[in-house]
Amino acid sequence: MDDSVINSNIQKALETVKKHYTKDEIKTLLQNGDEFEKPVAIMSLDILSEKEEAKLLISNLTGCDGRIREASALKISEFLSCPETAEFFLDKLSTETILNGIMDINPNVGRAIIEGIKECEPLQEAILPLLLQRISELIEKLKEMSKTPFLENKLNDKRNHAKNKVVFNLYWGMEALYYTNFNNSKTPDTREKILEILNFTSGYIDYTIREKAAKILFKMENAPDDLLQKLKNDKNFYVKNQLLC
Repeated sequence: MDDSVINSNIQKALETVKKHYTKDEIKTLLQNGDEFEKPVAIMSLDILSEKEEAKLLISNLTGCDGRIREASALKISEFLSCPETAEFFLDKLSTETILNGIMDINPNVGRAIIEGIKECEPLQEAILPLLLQRISELIEKLKEMSKTPFLENKLNDKRNHAKNKVVFNLYWGMEALYYTNFNNSKTPDTREKILEILNFTSGYIDYTIREKAAKILFKMENAPDDLLQKLKNDKNFYVKNQLLC
């Protein structure tokens, strides 16, 4: 890149960071701002006073540049920790978008969103059935990948990009599941669905998935002894350590 272009970008960055954005300017940028200025404007959003603003913010959580998604995730997480603003994110579309944000390819996005879920019990309740459904769908995909006519088991293939993406999504989905209040779910079959998930993930070849299974199992009330013993005796230290804390 030409030095003049680099210098111009640096100057633009400095001007953007120093700029004070009004509420109307932030709303305009959320609607159609450029990728350079939008993340700074999002981080300048200190107060959320209406549902329309929340809709604009949530619309930038997916399908945008990574810097924009990350800034949106951080701000949404911040607003989820406050009951007055958390209620703006409890509708079906927002909850589904947050679910997709949890499994963003950029782990900073998922990590930030989960921090917000920790602090928002109404969202935990709203997202739990969607989360269980998504995790179950990911597990079915992994099962399908194991049905191969080839000698090499595709679940063992570290070069399998499609599999790795599913495992990545499953990892973050289970991390989010841990931070929901699933023990007190009002949905009758929640426990059965979680046990189905744990029966698969407790034996999955990737230890990071077994580690998440152990973490969830440790939190589960009246956890099945067979699964507890299975993971307590796992060959991987990080897995069994979740049950020895």
